[in-house]
Amino acid sequence: MLTQLVASLPVDIMPGCNDPANFALPQQPLHRCLFSGASTYNTFSSCPNPHQFDLDNVKFIGTSGQNIDDLYRNSDAKDRLEFMERTLKWRHLAPTAPNSLGCYPYTDKDPFLVETCPHVYFAGNQDRYETRLLKGTEKQQVRLISIPRFCESGIAVMLNLRNLECSTLSFSTSFDA
Repeated sequence: MLTQLVASLPVDIMPGCNDPANFALPQQPLHRCLFSGASTYNTFSSCPNPHQFDLDNVKFIGTSGQNIDDLYRNSDAKDRLEFMERTLKWRHLAPTAPNSLGCYPYTDKDPFLVETCPHVYFAGNQDRYETRLLKGTEKQQVRLISIPRFCESGIAVMLNLRNLECSTLSFSTSFDA
């Protein structure tokens, strides 16, 4: 399925908590040999977690969700989007690291600092799909997206880059041949 997808459009893949990658954040990209078919395409990119990128002048910041899961276990909030909103306001993607979230020690530069406001902030491997448009004090707008675990939900999230509106696609989660 992944090979068919990268044959027609660019795909970035980040490691998550159960993937064959280092445990501590930031996680290194998954090795290309794990994706023998997809990695032959120049549209395939294995990325670190968290991942930051620009696409058509839209700034994205995303994680595989460990930071939000850890906040959920150790704090109170109505939903996962509220934790995402808090990390943006605090300008730090992993405020519980290293106390309850594994991370490498950094002395010069904290890789979890949010230096510029993104247009889109997503967290993967969440319990369900949720989205909210957050409006900042300086008229900035950030689309928060909680992306459910694909292997359980079969849900993929699409984002319109012109207006930052989201929609979902549902796929069969049966991967039997």
